[in-house]
Amino acid sequence: MIQNRLTTGLFWIGCALLLSACSMFRVTDVNQRHSLIQTDLNQPHATVYFIRPQTEHPMGYPDNDLDVDVDGERLMELGKGEYTMVRVKPRDVTVTLRNRTQVRGRWELTEMARSQRFDFEAGQVYFVLADMFNGEFRGVRFNPKPITLFEAKQAVRYLEPAGLARQHPIEKL
Repeated sequence: MIQNRLTTGLFWIGCALLLSACSMFRVTDVNQRHSLIQTDLNQPHATVYFIRPQTEHPMGYPDNDLDVDVDGERLMELGKGEYTMVRVKPRDVTVTLRNRTQVRGRWELTEMARSQRFDFEAGQVYFVLADMFNGEFRGVRFNPKPITLFEAKQAVRYLEPAGLARQHPIEKL
């Protein structure tokens, strides 16, 4: 009897630990081999934060990783409810956000992509928000939207930093 209770108790403790460990893993994955990444910090670079807010309720396919392409090359996969930072070579670029979404009220999946031009200047800090637009039967899409430091601090209040943003959170800017 006591052994059953002990085994059951240890089982539930193990389950709780396993579930809490799963929540510690971040989805955001930055492609460190991207041609825009500045690895030599003695060279001119801009600091760019990519922010993806939480949604009010589950969205299905749009909750999956959001592909972030810069000049046609995959820079990262940004997880829902996360933000990250990258140091990039200063230049004029096109940021494209790609996701798969359900359209036309059926189980038809379509890739959505929206782009925005940015001029990243050396020594500057930029904030790019993955601004979600829910078009209902037209699907969910994300627009890369430049925002201010004040707006970024508001946007990340309940988000998890990932990658370099853990060492350099927006809240401390």
